[in-house]
Amino acid sequence: MQPDPTPSAEQIPFPRQAALWKALSDGADLRARAQGWAELMAAQLQEEPGLAVLGVCGFRFDGAAQRMVPLGLSPANRTATPLMVQTAQTAAEQGRPTARGDLPAAETGRAEGPMCAAVPLAVADRVVGVACAELHPEDEAAMRRAMRRLQWGAAWLRDQLRAEWAEDREVQHRAAVEALNTVVAVAEREDFDTAARAAVTDLATRFDCDRVALGMRRLRSTWVRAISHSAQFSRRMKLVRKLAAAMDEAIDQRAAVLWPEPEGEDGALATMMAEDLARDDTAGQVFTVPLYAAGRFVGALTFERPADRAFSQSDVEILEAVGTVLAPILEEKRRNDRWLATKAAEVAGNQLRRLLGPSHLLRKLVAAALIGLGVFFWYATGPFQIGAEAQVVGTEERAIVPSFDGFVAAAPVRAGATVAAGDLLVLLDDRDLVLERQRLVTLRQRQQIEYDRAVAARDRAEISIRQTMIEQADAEIGLIDEQLARTRLVAPFDGLVLSGDLSQSIGSSVSRGETLMVVAPADAYRVKLQVDERQIAEVAPGQTASLRVTALPSETFRLRIDKITPVATYAEGRTTFEVEATFLGSAAALRPGMEGAARIEVDERRLIEIWTRPLIDWARVTLWRWSPV
Repeated sequence: MQPDPTPSAEQIPFPRQAALWKALSDGADLRARAQGWAELMAAQLQEEPGLAVLGVCGFRFDGAAQRMVPLGLSPANRTATPLMVQTAQTAAEQGRPTARGDLPAAETGRAEGPMCAAVPLAVADRVVGVACAELHPEDEAAMRRAMRRLQWGAAWLRDQLRAEWAEDREVQHRAAVEALNTVVAVAEREDFDTAARAAVTDLATRFDCDRVALGMRRLRSTWVRAISHSAQFSRRMKLVRKLAAAMDEAIDQRAAVLWPEPEGEDGALATMMAEDLARDDTAGQVFTVPLYAAGRFVGALTFERPADRAFSQSDVEILEAVGTVLAPILEEKRRNDRWLATKAAEVAGNQLRRLLGPSHLLRKLVAAALIGLGVFFWYATGPFQIGAEAQVVGTEERAIVPSFDGFVAAAPVRAGATVAAGDLLVLLDDRDLVLERQRLVTLRQRQQIEYDRAVAARDRAEISIRQTMIEQADAEIGLIDEQLARTRLVAPFDGLVLSGDLSQSIGSSVSRGETLMVVAPADAYRVKLQVDERQIAEVAPGQTASLRVTALPSETFRLRIDKITPVATYAEGRTTFEVEATFLGSAAALRPGMEGAARIEVDERRLIEIWTRPLIDWARVTLWRWSPV
């Protein structure tokens, strides 16, 4: 059994027709006009021969929900059937007229169920609605006639949607312009207070408001920071407290609050604080917009108008858009104007909340690892060692120097050679000394002859003179003999020649006191350590140390600190003290002159103290230097 068909235009009473045509042209809103269109469109379709109209519906596309929403429906007491909704959705997706259902069978002339025709309504190359009719056609021709008439009738509904779209675009454009103008007024100011006063004053003038107030969140409550046309105000004023309460009311509900609410609204939002503010301040309307930025509500804007200038829907949308744009700018300026200590505390608090709150697993793992390392290094101990540059030297170093000026006759050894005590190191030319000795010997013989004559003549005075001259000659001959002995420079002990190579200087002259070679014992060494002045206070005689030389990096030699030289030496950009140490074990593998690094073992300390000691020492000196006391 088929549903009752929609009445035709002739069957609709004249008063009802007049009311529908009036709603079609002068409807208060789009829904009222669409309802009149649906009933008149159903009556027009019913006039087609061989066609039974079950219903007509105008849909509009809800972009947020991604579905078709009915605007007007005939009969008015029905709802859109699933077939109508599916057909409208298909037409919108395909962007062309669509029909769904089965035509009557040729044998019986009856259809199994109704058919549905839908015409998409496009505005600016975008489907914004669908005109849909549910029918019972007798044949395919009747269905075509119904589709043509629906296409012609849908043009009016498309024009209505286009007008609404244009109005929305106009509101969006105006909102963008007003927001941009307000942003310019705010951005020109450097500090937050000046920018806030400029913003509320500009908004009050631009939107013809009696007063505009700006509040910012602080410690879970709103503090009024600026009031239009007011440079200063007291936060203890009754008006300021009521403004803050109205702002808190909107922020707590996370929605814009308008009082009094427009007719037809369900009153889902609380407006007690806004009503209290309006009555106390004799304002006709109060509109509060919460400001949202950086993932939280940061404040609110409250607008007040007299009753004869009520906020329209477009005004509400524009003011909400302005608040959305201003929120991040005002919040950024407020954050920039805070004290450095406040910024640091906020950063620390944010990091702590992220650490203790949900999510941020990696941050928690890193923090746990750092805490574990800190605890470990606080309680773990290790040897405190002082590093120093080291050089191996002999316990005794003997310089080989000539006792008189001469010439090199021979040099059988050179640096690096191992010598025994008494081995010839340098031979000086002795020919001049031999000739001089021969002359002195001849002179003595002559004086001896004269002495003998004086004795024979018993000349006491002559005897005394000749005897003195003979003693002088003997002394000079002894001196020459001593010099001849010193022409052979020999090793004073078994050791190693550290420096000196005269093999290429045979025949060259040498001066008295000139160092020709240096010899050190081959098996008796000591170590010179260069300790930084910042650590010299930790070094004391008797401490042990470890040495590794560059030539033998895999071997470690044990040392004992013997002496600290109390004289500082500046070299290579740092000041050091020389510390002497001796070997505790065998050092046969070492040679004088080898260099390396040493570690002086002081005591056992906590690892954290060992690693932070240089920084702590530097901080102590720096703070004391700049401290007034």
